Amino acid sequence: MTTLKTLLNPRSVAVIGASEDQTKFGGRLYKTLLQHQYGGTVFPINPARETLFGIKTFPCIDATPKAPDMVVMALPRDKVKAEITACAARGAKAGIIITSKFSDAGPEGLALELEILAAAREHGMRLIGPNCLGLISPANKLVLCSSPALNVPSLIEAPIGFISQSGALMGTLFDRSYGMGIGFSHCVSVGNQADLELCDFVEFLIEDERTQVICSYVEGIKSAPRFVELARRARAAGKPWLMVKAGASDDGSRAAYSHTASMAGDFAALKAICERENVVLMDDPLNMLSLARAMVRYPKRRVRDVAVLTTSGGGGAITADQLSQAGVGLARFSDSTKMELAEYYSEGQAGNPIDSGGRKSDAVPKLGAVTAEIAMADTAVDLALMVLTTAPDVPAFTRQLADGAERPGAGGKPALFVMLPGRVAEPARQMLVERSLPYVDTLAEAMAVLRGWKSWSDHREHGAPQRPDGMPATAVPADGMLAEGASKQLLGRAGIPVNQERIVSNAEEAVAAAGDLGYPLVLKIVSPDIAHKSDVGGVALNITDADDLRGRLAAMRASVASAAPQARIQGYSLQKQESGELELIVGARRDPQFGAQVVVGAGGVLVELLKDVAVLPAPVDAESARRALEALKVAPLLRPFRGRGALDVSAVVDVIVRLGWLAHDLELAGRDFEIEVNPLKVKLAGQGAVAVDARARIDVFRISI
Repeated sequence: MTTLKTLLNPRSVAVIGASEDQTKFGGRLYKTLLQHQYGGTVFPINPARETLFGIKTFPCIDATPKAPDMVVMALPRDKVKAEITACAARGAKAGIIITSKFSDAGPEGLALELEILAAAREHGMRLIGPNCLGLISPANKLVLCSSPALNVPSLIEAPIGFISQSGALMGTLFDRSYGMGIGFSHCVSVGNQADLELCDFVEFLIEDERTQVICSYVEGIKSAPRFVELARRARAAGKPWLMVKAGASDDGSRAAYSHTASMAGDFAALKAICERENVVLMDDPLNMLSLARAMVRYPKRRVRDVAVLTTSGGGGAITADQLSQAGVGLARFSDSTKMELAEYYSEGQAGNPIDSGGRKSDAVPKLGAVTAEIAMADTAVDLALMVLTTAPDVPAFTRQLADGAERPGAGGKPALFVMLPGRVAEPARQMLVERSLPYVDTLAEAMAVLRGWKSWSDHREHGAPQRPDGMPATAVPADGMLAEGASKQLLGRAGIPVNQERIVSNAEEAVAAAGDLGYPLVLKIVSPDIAHKSDVGGVALNITDADDLRGRLAAMRASVASAAPQARIQGYSLQKQESGELELIVGARRDPQFGAQVVVGAGGVLVELLKDVAVLPAPVDAESARRALEALKVAPLLRPFRGRGALDVSAVVDVIVRLGWLAHDLELAGRDFEIEVNPLKVKLAGQGAVAVDARARIDVFRISI
């Protein structure tokens, strides 16, 4: 069986459309292939020339002395199918199609793309693209890419693999990375992924002994289950997987039945999976590559707390602020470290950050190296952040810091240099490149790198979800929109506490029911046409007696008639009013790609305002649910506060776990769904939590077997 390892290290390559004209795709690609000393046989295909750059050409693929392992082409769209058909029949194992305007250009292009794929598959030929920029493989000395960025003296080989769904972005990042001394094992632009796709190449990188860190730019994932499986395999192999995902701003703003769907939209669902599997999501692809470079320079190092060494007191203060905002710790030096630093620095200057301007004397030789070694030897320090400003002789002081970071006393800990100056720091940057020491040019870039590194470092394996004792498998309700009462019944059967309720149609029935429930009460409108009751005056709280109840019902009827005159009114829900110290929202939905998800966050009227939510793949283990709660912005309100005791976190965790199993059961039964509890009222510790409003939508999405 031909593997990707074999396909990406071909013994022969045919360049269809080869040329010496560097204004053409085929010309640049052919020249670049030769320039970077590919060791295999090259077959230039050009019927109009006898030779190209001194190499014999062939008029067509059938004229080559043997079938090439790889073919690459940048032809007009209408010629691609015939060429692929000929190459596949000739016995080519793989092909790269640079040409665009296939599935990326609409139904007609998609149809042609499928025809080309069928022609290749008939003979077992694999395809990369179309609409891609090819590949760059320094590990194999193979460049099949037309980007001008490849016009460099030599390739930098490093154990970073990069898979990109954008060819132009791959070329741009290669160019920027080259200037920073960042190299690669393999870079692949996958384009439309008609055949070989992102996950195929991630799997290759996991197995590739020349790759230590995997980077990816992703626009869409073709197979969610395979993505999850590969994330686990990468983790098991000890290879960090870093990813930038386009479309992160799409937060599910499409029309939705509940807040749950909008808050657990496409990116939120992916983010939840990545957090569980330790795929590090980043915002900027260049910062992703900077982190990858640091990770390969310092393999398997965990970063949580840092020491800051700087040439500016102001720079140190700003850095400390930004570290706090990034959630990265400023290491607390031990007393012995402070005593050692006090030999060289004035009183109050031996803490963290360390400002070299606070030195006692200029007579100490190589003070930067001494300082770096002392600080990095402290057991509380995971990384030294060297923040350089425009000080006298920046290159010399940067070299001192680099020397100190590489001394034995520093323990091989990571160092990240922040080169804030412009041209005066160019010699220092070059020195760092020569010594393979990671650097960035701004504090914002440094914070992005450290956030990603800390996220990877903080990952904890999730436990196996345990179904609560006595919780039965969910009896799937009838499809459609479930009113509040039916939604609460669904929750109640899962063991989630709900408040008592009676449905009434008029004031007399309401007063009679109130005698059974007891005051105070809550009154709510019941209508399939009203999504958010409070927006139309459809909720009344703190009803204290029969007269108050009659008056509130009349006022509600008038308000709803005015605000939503077309709404169908099915009655009124009279409920026992429950008290609580905090209102949360909990919900569940089925994501089209990643399946059942659970949502928890700040609830009540704060849902839209705070947008403080966590999304978890379902079912959920109790410890993961607890950690998600503790990460919310409202988490401090769960703890003792101004004389008030702690809230019942265990009860909330139990609700999340039960909702996760409810979601799991519905998906297993072949249902699409949205479920929302808002609010879940959380009481003091030991007193529980209760759902006082709920809604659900249940639909069939597949036939359950």
